[in-house]
Amino acid sequence: GRGLVDIGVVQLQPGVDPDPLVRQMRALLPEDVRVLSRAEFIDMEQTYWEEGTAIGFIFGLGVGMGFIVGIVIVYQILYTDVSDHLAEYATLKAMGYTDTYLLGVVFQEALLLAGLGYIPAFALSVLLYDLTANATLLPIAMTFNRAVLVLGLAVSMCFISGAIAVRRLRAADPADIF
Repeated sequence: GRGLVDIGVVQLQPGVDPDPLVRQMRALLPEDVRVLSRAEFIDMEQTYWEEGTAIGFIFGLGVGMGFIVGIVIVYQILYTDVSDHLAEYATLKAMGYTDTYLLGVVFQEALLLAGLGYIPAFALSVLLYDLTANATLLPIAMTFNRAVLVLGLAVSMCFISGAIAVRRLRAADPADIF
């Protein structure tokens, strides 16, 4: 009966460009019928699940919490390293190295931590995406954009931690260390 159809699919022959047909169908069908290409339908569904449901919020919250926890953990690592080598840093300061140079050293260590943490985490994430996709039959996978975003977040997280950890280094007076 009328009103019972939610989704209809038009399958085209391989190699046929769907755009002209989509435009023609939009012109012919009434306004209450939405005509979408496959890509538009996928985008609409992804937007719905990311923005229109609690799932998107929960994933976003998880990313935010992971980012904050990551900052704290990396901060503790870098702060401990700076504290353990405070005498060496103070010696470099006494020799004339600037705080900016020493900040660069800590940032290099932060970048190294980001890279060394990202590599195994990326491999584990790809495995978990595959396991989840196979278990749920949902079309999820690690995309290039997502991988770059996570790498950017990891580097940012480590740089923020390094900037916080280096405060102790700036306050270190070479005369007080010895």
